[in-house]
Amino acid sequence: MNLTEIKTAVLAGKTVHWASDAYVVIYAPRIEEFLIKCLLNDHCIGLTWKDGVTMNGKPSQFFIPFQKGSKPVTPRSRAKQRGTFIKCPKCGHIGCIYHFSWSALTCQGCKQMVDKYDWQQEA
Repeated sequence: MNLTEIKTAVLAGKTVHWASDAYVVIYAPRIEEFLIKCLLNDHCIGLTWKDGVTMNGKPSQFFIPFQKGSKPVTPRSRAKQRGTFIKCPKCGHIGCIYHFSWSALTCQGCKQMVDKYDWQQEA
C-alpha cells in the first residue's frame, strides 16, 4: 500500500497493519499525524519521517486483513507461516493465530468463548 492508500483507509475506519498484527496505523487528530502504534506496549512512531514522504517501512509491509474476504474455519484449515487472521462471529474482532490446535478461543474483543468452527479466517 502506498502512503495515500494507507491514509485514506485509516480515515475510512479500516484497520491497517504494518509488518504483523502487533502494529496498526492510527491517526492522532490532536497532533494531526499518522502513527504506527505497537499494540503490545502502546509505543508509537510516525508513519513517515519528518519530510512527510519517506515511510517508516516498505509499502509492501502494510496490509488490511480480510481485504480478500473470509471463509469459515474447517478441520482442514492450516495457519500461514506469518500467521492467519481470524474474525469473531459475535463482535467482528480480528486476531492473529499461528496454529489451529485448539477447540475454542476467548475473543479479545467481546471476552466470550467461541468454538473453533464458528470463527471466520481470511481467504
